[in-house]
Amino acid sequence: MILQIRPKKILGVLLIIILCLEIANIMGLVFYFNDNNIKWLFNLFNIRTEGNIPTYYSSITILFASLLLGFISLFRKTHGLNYALWLILSIIFFYLSIDESVQLHERVGIFFDRIINLTGYLSWGWVIPYGIFFIIFSVVYYFKFLPQLPKKIFRLFIISGAIYVIGAIGFEMFAAKNYNSDNYSVILNVTLYSIEECLEMIGIALFIYSLLLYIKEEIVITTEKAT
Repeated sequence: MILQIRPKKILGVLLIIILCLEIANIMGLVFYFNDNNIKWLFNLFNIRTEGNIPTYYSSITILFASLLLGFISLFRKTHGLNYALWLILSIIFFYLSIDESVQLHERVGIFFDRIINLTGYLSWGWVIPYGIFFIIFSVVYYFKFLPQLPKKIFRLFIISGAIYVIGAIGFEMFAAKNYNSDNYSVILNVTLYSIEECLEMIGIALFIYSLLLYIKEEIVITTEKAT
């Protein structure tokens, strides 16, 4: 039996879902600010709140990425190849999946707010430990992990990671600045978090595409040749 993997098709489906979620989010915001009787639409599709469709989508796709990473690490271990860094990535994405569903980073932020008086772009304290971890993680993986990848996969990892971090940390910092500003703007707030979440979802979709491409080209094809 030949395993059929179509990375481009799956990426296309994910991007269509993201577009639909963004449209539903915008519609929910429009109706919410103009007619509170349709608040249920806002609650169901607002990409900033917990326990709704966009949150579940993000959590599931990040978990899917974790499972793909776990599969790759298992394959590499079975064939006597280095697998530890793949496994660590899988664990990190598993944590991010849980974080996405229950907002663990906000609890981390509350802890930092209690011990440090943060203002401006750092008003939401979770960006500090997450940002430090990301810098250390990026340095280690850039020199120890990424050079081992095929050039195409290498580029996709960099691009998808950059898109995700720009959304998750970059736009979050701008949103924090606006939220705690004397000139707080509701329109700017919803615009920033809508872009933020959209970038996060696109980053994960592109990362899943890169993992599927790696599995197709480096695992499935190699296995078929071996047989």
